[in-house]
Amino acid sequence: MTAWLEFFVDGLSTQLTEVKQRGEQAIRRDALVKQFGLSDRQAKALGHILEHGSLTIPDYQRLCPAVNRRTLQRDLKEMLTSGILATEGETHNLLYRMRRAG
Repeated sequence: MTAWLEFFVDGLSTQLTEVKQRGEQAIRRDALVKQFGLSDRQAKALGHILEHGSLTIPDYQRLCPAVNRRTLQRDLKEMLTSGILATEGETHNLLYRMRRAG
């Protein structure tokens, strides 16, 4: 019984840690959306970046398939200009990431 209980508690601990991280990501995303007045599309992009660490234009197109690529690029450019995001890489291989503090 003790081995099963240890297994159960370890699993529960892992799940609680994951729930806490997702909650913190959601709170951070919501705070940034409100602070910078981001659109729903931009909020989706920000959520993806917080969850996965980065975003590419093809990623963003998968998140918003009904939206023109050029519109998505403008969304990201606004986020770059406002200082939320930074880019890495070259023109056709750009990665969008959260701007580092400092």
